[in-house]
Amino acid sequence: MKIYIVLMVGFVLSGFAQNLLQNPGFEDWYQGQPQHWQGDDSILLFRDNVIVHTGNYSLKDSLFTSTQLRADLFQGYIAVQPNIQYDFHIWVWDNDSAGRIRPGIEWYPSGSYWSGNYSVDSSGWQELSFTTISPTDAESARVIIRAYDVSAYWDGGAVFYFDDAYFAPPSTQPPLILRVWHNPINPARGTTEEVYAWVTDDGTIVGDTLFYGVNSLSNPIKHIHYSVRNDTFRFHIPGASDGDTIFYFLKFFDDDSLKATSDTYAYYVGRVGIFLNEVYYDTPGSDSATFVEIYGSPGSSLDGISILGINGNGGNVYTEIPLDGYTIPQDGFFVIGDCAGVNNVDLIKPGIDLQNGPDNVQLCINNIPVDALGYGSPDGWIFSGEWLPAQDVSAGHCLGRYPDGDDTDNNAVDFKNFEVISPGEPNPAVGINHRNSSGRYYQVKNPVRSGEQFAKIIKEPGEYPISIFNVLGQRVKKIFTPAESVELSPGIYFIRTKNDYQIGKNLVVLK
Repeated sequence: MKIYIVLMVGFVLSGFAQNLLQNPGFEDWYQGQPQHWQGDDSILLFRDNVIVHTGNYSLKDSLFTSTQLRADLFQGYIAVQPNIQYDFHIWVWDNDSAGRIRPGIEWYPSGSYWSGNYSVDSSGWQELSFTTISPTDAESARVIIRAYDVSAYWDGGAVFYFDDAYFAPPSTQPPLILRVWHNPINPARGTTEEVYAWVTDDGTIVGDTLFYGVNSLSNPIKHIHYSVRNDTFRFHIPGASDGDTIFYFLKFFDDDSLKATSDTYAYYVGRVGIFLNEVYYDTPGSDSATFVEIYGSPGSSLDGISILGINGNGGNVYTEIPLDGYTIPQDGFFVIGDCAGVNNVDLIKPGIDLQNGPDNVQLCINNIPVDALGYGSPDGWIFSGEWLPAQDVSAGHCLGRYPDGDDTDNNAVDFKNFEVISPGEPNPAVGINHRNSSGRYYQVKNPVRSGEQFAKIIKEPGEYPISIFNVLGQRVKKIFTPAESVELSPGIYFIRTKNDYQIGKNLVVLK
């Protein structure tokens, strides 16, 4: 007997823009396969006319691999736009305790998003859905429905049914809050705080409000922006007293009468004077002897201080290391290592083995960040560091400050790529030489005048073309030959040569 869930015609598309997926209901088949869909070798695909959500057919997905390799059903590549909200949903029948399903998106040329929701065992249809924002460099996307084995011992397979998939932006877009950050991350007493919000819309943003409170949001104070430039709204929060925690969030309204509300953010007032100073997360081989070094005044208490690893994929905390009961040694360096093989280690915590980039690490007091480092190329991930990411260094290299503890609240400026690993010791001096991915050294002249030719900035012709990014991570210029002039507004920029994998070398432009 055919099993149906009765829905009103048009329900799936009601209130949505046109579906970007082809054959979303798995109605069209050719030579035993659903048209426009493909599957990995670890699954078999069948047309089914018994367990159906709507229409005449559904897709039966049979997982049969003997090891948990990727078992994906996917469709791509679908043309998309950058910095746009996209909605996805699919109906799933999962009545097999041996497996579960999770959907996701791979963006091209970079980035991905995976839903935190998995299917659950049920004798009825369930909808898996998520909303995400395309990266700033997005050109196309691949929709993925991934099968997982969850049995206590591998039993050789699981069976699922899919129907009525959907992927598209809403017909009208609410304001999209792409990023919110504040500077400085740990202000001194009485310092006016700058809050930045990078927000876009398919029409016009007609209103905005920043709500903030001192130590709570029970009676928030309201402010509107004082300037807008390149889709970045700027707000001021007045200075506060030592020991205060400022909480804030933002709302934006557009000409479609739609609104968007940010997450709630917080910062601690009163310079803590403790910094992330050296981070070694990718050792050659099996990642043994990784560490995080913090720097501060000798004898400073670390009560209330913790280290958090923040996943660049999704922004969740994946490791937390509390430092209560410890103090900064007399040399000013406190080293947390993953094993006893770390030189000068003060605390051994296996969880301090941070993920390779793009990723983030924060130093917090009472769970409020007072220093933060994000490392990796700017697009396609959740960055929770300061201003612009540091580069993602290769195996055997580390990220560190020079001079020790020097903090401008900009990761790309503050953290250098070191080949010399120095836990518990001062970081070595940094010159103007840079080494690219091929191992060759080149030099970057700083500062420069807007009218200067690039031949005076980077002399090596083999490093061209050169991409130039602003502090928001947007590419503003591409230089193909050394004869071209800078022709940029005064400010700090970041450059990547043809032979570089990551961004992290700064370019300071004067008038």
